[in-house]
Amino acid sequence: MGTTVCWNWLLECDEPGTGRRIASEGEVLTPAHTTEQEMREQLLPNINANFQRRYGPGYRVQDLAPAWSIRQS
Repeated sequence: MGTTVCWNWLLECDEPGTGRRIASEGEVLTPAHTTEQEMREQLLPNINANFQRRYGPGYRVQDLAPAWSIRQS
């Protein structure tokens, strides 16, 4: 049994200002025992930092109607 798992993720949310749906995607390696919720919690700080650089301070993905698609590969 492997010690790490590769997660492929896609996050769609509303773009601040326009409200149109935008997407971010990627993959991340985590320890094999990591749950989907834990993986999401690990990703959010970096995703939020990217949104704040792009749209200004105060924006959080959690406030923009996020929809996740996550699968292990």
